[in-house]
Amino acid sequence: MRKSLLSHIAGNFISEYENVANSSIAYLLNEYPASQTTLKQLIEVEEVPSYYVTELSTESNGRPDITGLDNDGNKVVIIEGKFWANLTENQPVNYLNELSGEGKLLFLAPEKRLSSLKLEIEKRLGGPNSRIIILSWNEFLDLIEKENNKDHNNFLASDLLQLKELCRKMDSEGLPPLSQSDLDPMNGRISFQLTSLLDECHSKLKQWEHCDFNKLQKTSSMYGYGFYFKAYEFTCRLYFSNHKWYIRDTKTPFWLVIQKSWKDSIQINNILNKRYKSSYENSVGIELQPGMDKEDAIEHIVKISKEILSFLNGKM
Repeated sequence: MRKSLLSHIAGNFISEYENVANSSIAYLLNEYPASQTTLKQLIEVEEVPSYYVTELSTESNGRPDITGLDNDGNKVVIIEGKFWANLTENQPVNYLNELSGEGKLLFLAPEKRLSSLKLEIEKRLGGPNSRIIILSWNEFLDLIEKENNKDHNNFLASDLLQLKELCRKMDSEGLPPLSQSDLDPMNGRISFQLTSLLDECHSKLKQWEHCDFNKLQKTSSMYGYGFYFKAYEFTCRLYFSNHKWYIRDTKTPFWLVIQKSWKDSIQINNILNKRYKSSYENSVGIELQPGMDKEDAIEHIVKISKEILSFLNGKM
């Protein structure tokens, strides 16, 4: 799916994704009756507020993400939007105390977190509570979309698309609570050993007559490690990327970037896309196979890199 404007802005200029998503939910509820109708059906009340405010301060019970106020200023519904952050000390007990009468507390969270979040909430409460509803972001947005389709509003449809993409991004890129397997030392060993393959690839590619490494260095970044070089008339980078390893359909950490004068080229991108299923934005993922040892992996990465560059050179 193409990245939306909202997810782009949140990812590049804002550190708190949850704040962006919650502010967006409040906007939908304030702006569109279809959103209010969806909430009414979901929490099973006769009426829902028409006014929603974010981070409304309380005297001692924290600042709920979204509070729905009736005409008398009573807190009828509280919505707490979560991605991967833990519950605060005020959630959910103190938030329930903030609600008037039979007010409801709605938690929104990623699908993969629903079970653990439910257990955590019930542990704090000593059991289930009929005033608490736990739902995934996607399911809530899908319900609004379904309601909107009864009397289609193009603006709401567009806003939902933007927010869905932001939630998808957080589902895939957010940091869940660490599990025991996440902390297994083997993860560090494999990552270190895979990264070290590139040093051997660097040495072998330096021997290829079509490569030039003059004044070009190895580099590292938050996403990985690699090196720059020139081949034929192209400027290139072969690198290990933890980030692309898990976000791209091609499940590989090794990527060869090919540009013209260190800038993306539409012509190069089009040629690569037609030839390689693993191509993406002037780069190609180089996949390893189970059973490869260190030497096999090095030879494979170098061989595929040469083949890609030679093929591209023949097409330019």
